[in-house]
Amino acid sequence: MEKKPIKNKITKRTYIQVEGELASPLLAGSGEDDFSDMDILRDYKGTPFLAGTAVAGACRQWLDANGMDKTAIDSLFGARKNEEIKQDSDLFQSRIFISDLQFTDPKTTIRDHVKLTKNKTTDNMGKFDIEVIETGTPFIMRFEYIERDGTGEHHDNTLIQTIISGINHGELTFGGKTNRGYGRLKVKELKEKEFHYTNTKTVEDWLEWSWKDICKEEPSLDKYIKDKKQFHEVEVPLKIKQTLLIRDHKTNEDDYTYLRANNKPVIPGTTWAGAFRHRLQHIACEILGENKEIEKKLEDIFGSKHDKKQTNPSQLTFEESVIEEATPFKITRNAIDRFSGATIDGALFTGEVVCKGKTNLVIRWRKDSCYDPIIKGILYWIIQDLMHGFLAIGGETAVGRGVFELDGSNPIKKWDAYQEDAITWIKDGAEHETGTV
Repeated sequence: MEKKPIKNKITKRTYIQVEGELASPLLAGSGEDDFSDMDILRDYKGTPFLAGTAVAGACRQWLDANGMDKTAIDSLFGARKNEEIKQDSDLFQSRIFISDLQFTDPKTTIRDHVKLTKNKTTDNMGKFDIEVIETGTPFIMRFEYIERDGTGEHHDNTLIQTIISGINHGELTFGGKTNRGYGRLKVKELKEKEFHYTNTKTVEDWLEWSWKDICKEEPSLDKYIKDKKQFHEVEVPLKIKQTLLIRDHKTNEDDYTYLRANNKPVIPGTTWAGAFRHRLQHIACEILGENKEIEKKLEDIFGSKHDKKQTNPSQLTFEESVIEEATPFKITRNAIDRFSGATIDGALFTGEVVCKGKTNLVIRWRKDSCYDPIIKGILYWIIQDLMHGFLAIGGETAVGRGVFELDGSNPIKKWDAYQEDAITWIKDGAEHETGTV
């Protein structure tokens, strides 16, 4: 009997292993609330991980957002479920396997979050906490994809290169709250192994190969890195003028202390975003007065609140800031009876704040965002307020904490030309299409 040729046969199989560490905390919500309001996902051994489905979804969305060829994306990741299937050829599975994001000796912590009113008081039911995997945790990410007759190898290589490059630049992030500084990875090493199915020997080599053998391959990270970035980035060098307090979740020694990551004080992206959003609201109210349209404008730039049915993503990404060269400073105080001037019984408390220190505020937004000139005008106002001490960050700002000053060259010096764009946007209420995030 004549042997029929195999149709659509596999011609090549590629394995890629990416190793590195978390450059910021990672939130991989499980839907459970045993340890916090939002616990991280764990396997049967209790080890935290990020599901491969979440990694694959983020990678595919990243490729779509960057205008990559839709047909090439569908060919690699499989047919889209939301599209109409007209014939059998429209239904095909993914050619890529993406593993769970696995961590080595992961350290977890609880992060406090508080929703504040415009007067900086806690909103009703506005307190919640989340469990995160801490910065510096080593990770391993694995990709495996096959090529068949008729699939474009150069398209696959371009897509994988875009994914790896996005991760390396800190623009492709994973998990929850990525626009608030979570889920950024730092790539340290990449190794790959290819099998070209040209002869029987190659197939035999593949059958005997396993992931542990990839350590024998030469590093090839440079092959996948592109210089072109998809985001604008502004980095503002700052120093603390006096003291700063970003409260931590729990403390065993003092009544309150400052937030740490890897034993260094940090300012989370949520704190920066909240302060900038409140300041823009204040500026808009000065221009328009009390106006219901202001909240909608804030949502266009900073994203919708969680209690809204229809949500918009934030146009801005605020990175977590690590404070260097800071000195811990303990303060013990008494509450005083305002009538007698005497101390109140049981009202002695001790807190620990950060004194002096330097940090960098990093903000990103997409280059193709239609809000680009508006964002630059808004950031010009708010960063100017921040570096001149008019915008304080964190807690106890009424007693002088959280004031910053510029520590180096001014990165927004030439952005004054964009103020007119920001003012026009606030006044006119013109509709802008939401840019890709």
